[in-house]
Amino acid sequence: MMLASKRFSFPNFSESSFSLSRGSFSQIWLMVVAAAVLALAGCGGSTSRPTPTGGFTAASLTGTYAFAFSGTDANGFFSVAGSLQANGSGQITSGVEDINRGAGIATNVPITGTYVIRADGRGVATLNSSVTNFTLSFVIVSSSKALLTRFETGASAGGTLDLQSSSTFSTTALAGTFAFNLSGIDAAGNALATIGSLTTNNTGAVTAGVQDSVDNGVVLTNQAITTAGSSITVSTTNGRGTATIVTTTGTLTFAFYVVDSNHIKLVETDAGTTLAGDAFRQNGPFTNASITGPFAFVVAGADTVAGGPFAAGGVVTADGAGNITSGTEDINDAGTIRSNLAVTGTYSLTTSRGTLTLTSTAGTFTFVAYPTTAGIQVLETDTGIVTSGSAVQQSGTFSNASISGTYALSFGGVSTAGELDSTAEFTANGTGSLTGIIDINNVGTLATGSVLQGTYTVGANGRGPFTLSTGLGTQNMAVYAIDGTRALFIELDNNVVLTGEIRHQ
Repeated sequence: MMLASKRFSFPNFSESSFSLSRGSFSQIWLMVVAAAVLALAGCGGSTSRPTPTGGFTAASLTGTYAFAFSGTDANGFFSVAGSLQANGSGQITSGVEDINRGAGIATNVPITGTYVIRADGRGVATLNSSVTNFTLSFVIVSSSKALLTRFETGASAGGTLDLQSSSTFSTTALAGTFAFNLSGIDAAGNALATIGSLTTNNTGAVTAGVQDSVDNGVVLTNQAITTAGSSITVSTTNGRGTATIVTTTGTLTFAFYVVDSNHIKLVETDAGTTLAGDAFRQNGPFTNASITGPFAFVVAGADTVAGGPFAAGGVVTADGAGNITSGTEDINDAGTIRSNLAVTGTYSLTTSRGTLTLTSTAGTFTFVAYPTTAGIQVLETDTGIVTSGSAVQQSGTFSNASISGTYALSFGGVSTAGELDSTAEFTANGTGSLTGIIDINNVGTLATGSVLQGTYTVGANGRGPFTLSTGLGTQNMAVYAIDGTRALFIELDNNVVLTGEIRHQ
């Protein structure tokens, strides 16, 4: 099991792993590998093409942005991270990117490109380089953030775009402790996830660190990172950095891109393995009292025993004294659905790292946990499961009115045919219905500007049913509100495993 919105990492699954009927899947979310399994019959899209409305223009993206996306192409799983300069009139005037894919690794590659933004905030961008070109579909959340998918007939992926703060492009600005949360595949194509923390000084030297990892069900916990040889560097020009991390299982090298002093995006640049994800600042030391109140979580990864993808989500309440006093969880384990399960548990935090257990009728699941400025980063440590993610503090009171106004939406997952990714924009009326426009990449079958309709019910704990109707058919979800501006969701149909999020525009 896994907490928060992550891309999926599903290696080496066969269609015989599932017996699925027609129904409606990460970080990731966020990651998916080429042989991923589950099938959504009848994709494509509605023949109706509604007219976008709103106030977005090309000027809505102006400045320097860090981007990252992961998914699948003809060579299998890949991950990309980079920085681009958008001029506010449709041109990507400069940038660089790092690519880790089956066709090889390319580092610090110059890019240019173009972009078009529709009135509703949906847009299309091209990234051009001497190595390869990418076409991206995206939806703007604000001038500082967009949700994106790779939108090509031969490839699909999901990711984000974030405005960079150039004043934080230095090892001094990044000094302190960051928790990283990375997932992908090992050299054999098996699911791999790792989480940990690094402390660096003003010169970029690593002064302390710890790592937990799960590689195809092999669990290593609380492993010290060797400070000798571990370091980071940062370019003051575009926020691109490099990191060398010496672990008990070997030396890992990364390219990363600074968003701000609390957030960086990473992609591994070693041959064989492919890890990607984010790192967020930790403002510790932490105690049990650091985790108190209600949290929403969504999780995704791989069940290596069942041989399929896994997603779960829910809401839990922590008492600040080491107990999860109540909660509700939904699970989609390779198409087997268990919904609205009562959850309790325990947790223990010391300094920068802790442990967590969640217990329901589905069993007891164990995690390591790292509190950060972006929520609690979590890795499951049960044998046979490779999942990671985060839980986010909820705030306010909840009802249908909690989802009201215009939102950007993205989701990612797999069907029996392969990877499924989407971005959309919609308007919710605050009483339980929504309508909008969606762009879908269903295993390379592209549907642009299709009708999106839906219904939702938000309970007092922030959880409730969430139904989307698109060219894919009817998708039955569970939604978990964080506040009035953001919610997470997972799909509860037995032929698709996906996670997603909505953010108020």
